[in-house]
Amino acid sequence: QIDKIQTAAEIARDISSALNLDELLLKAVNLIHERFSFYHASIFLVDPNEKYAVIREATGEAGAQMKRSGHKLAVGSKSIVGFVAGQGEPLVVNDVTKDATHLPNPMLPDTRAEAAIPLKVGDRILGALDVQSTVPYSFSPSDINTLQTLADQLAIAVNNTELFAETQEHLSQHRLLHHITTSAASGTTLEEALNSAVKGLQVTLGGDRV
Repeated sequence: QIDKIQTAAEIARDISSALNLDELLLKAVNLIHERFSFYHASIFLVDPNEKYAVIREATGEAGAQMKRSGHKLAVGSKSIVGFVAGQGEPLVVNDVTKDATHLPNPMLPDTRAEAAIPLKVGDRILGALDVQSTVPYSFSPSDINTLQTLADQLAIAVNNTELFAETQEHLSQHRLLHHITTSAASGTTLEEALNSAVKGLQVTLGGDRV
């Protein structure tokens, strides 16, 4: 257990050094897959409408195929990830052949056990960390505790990258607005001011006519 906790701390440290969301998620699934020797690891994020948990990163060729196809599961659906994304609680299925919640994936034929942990910040469910094993009953309570710690770190990191992106977008919008209004104000005539504003808005909005 001490080794697992140390591994989790190392993964959390490596994750925290990622500079953007894509890099963060890629590092996370690969480190979890490698360090814990899981068959498969993936991260789903809930879409803005909170209707689907959409795969954002996953390991192996199966993961690459699911990303290309835009694999998603309805929030609250009869699937392990769908349940976790809807309820915000971990779900462990230690023998997928005996549990109807497991939704078989033909790209992962060797899955025998699956666990999903919610990514949450407060009451907000951001998504789910999903891990799969080829061995039934392979997820111990200590494994789930460790994965929950990692999921909590991931949720904070995902939330922070979202906030950073929003801040940068707002900053960019304010700079554009300032540039347009300053250019317009520098016109010596009304026609020049309006023409400058129209050109600035057209460049910013990308419309054919302003």
